[in-house]
Amino acid sequence: MKVYSQLVCLLIVFFLMAACTPAATSTQEAVTAEPQPTIAEIYHPLTTRTEIAEIDAVLAAVESDDPQALRDLFSYTTAACMTVNALGGPPSCRDGEAEGTLVEVFPFLGADGGHLRKDEMSKWEGIEVSALYAIYRVSENVNVEEYYPAGEYAIMFIRQENRSAISLRVSGGGIVRVDYIFDISSESLNATLQREASEIILAQKE
Repeated sequence: MKVYSQLVCLLIVFFLMAACTPAATSTQEAVTAEPQPTIAEIYHPLTTRTEIAEIDAVLAAVESDDPQALRDLFSYTTAACMTVNALGGPPSCRDGEAEGTLVEVFPFLGADGGHLRKDEMSKWEGIEVSALYAIYRVSENVNVEEYYPAGEYAIMFIRQENRSAISLRVSGGGIVRVDYIFDISSESLNATLQREASEIILAQKE
């Protein structure tokens, strides 16, 4: 009976010691993930200015986050509509419009190209960007489509949540085209700069 009591006491002591001993933490669990850089650390803020009046007017409108402030800077193209349209082509005629009717439109480029009529622009909700990537002067060697002007300057913005980009093409004090960019890898964006820029006005952050 004495031996049995001693055995019970030993078991109780063992379990108490096990309960008080902290569990071992693996090295992998102890290592915390490195913090990811913020958008502000990667790109330029929307408060950036260049001292080039027509560019800074666009930057101020974008920073205001007011779609109407941007719409006020749009320069529309007058073009003859066509009943059959294709990427890079003229704007489409509306039902009942004769082919060749002159219309005021604004061009957009993305996965496809297209136009919005001037009287449709109130539906356009703006660009919702969070940072500025780069600004450059467009080379004269860039192909200029009749219905999609390349502009004198291009201002490249990063959209919210760092998922895509937008390039505003500026010429003569107004925005002449909006490009939606879906590949925002540094390789792709830098390739655009190398291909189109005759002068870098604001370089991307290193």
